[in-house]
Amino acid sequence: MICPICKGEMEKIKDVIEQDGLEFKAFKCKSCGEEIMNMKQLKSLARKYRKLRKAKEITFAKWGNSIAVRILREIVDEYGITSGRQGILTRDREGIKIVPS
Repeated sequence: MICPICKGEMEKIKDVIEQDGLEFKAFKCKSCGEEIMNMKQLKSLARKYRKLRKAKEITFAKWGNSIAVRILREIVDEYGITSGRQGILTRDREGIKIVPS
């Protein structure tokens, strides 16, 4: 790929947006340092931001010898979670995932 600014050679890079902790792929010019993304890379980053925007902060609390998770009311209502209802806790690439059953 050719740089649209200086016509230098572009190389594929992986980088991180530090403030949000999001990794992304792009192209960077070896000469002038210009960074650009193609539509596939841009859509991937946009998907990560949409997912981050939907994320909610939670609180962990000690409960006997275990750790409990407080789930926000809006999520409880959305998924019909009630006291005593069971779910599945799995490990995921990004952390843990809780799915009400």
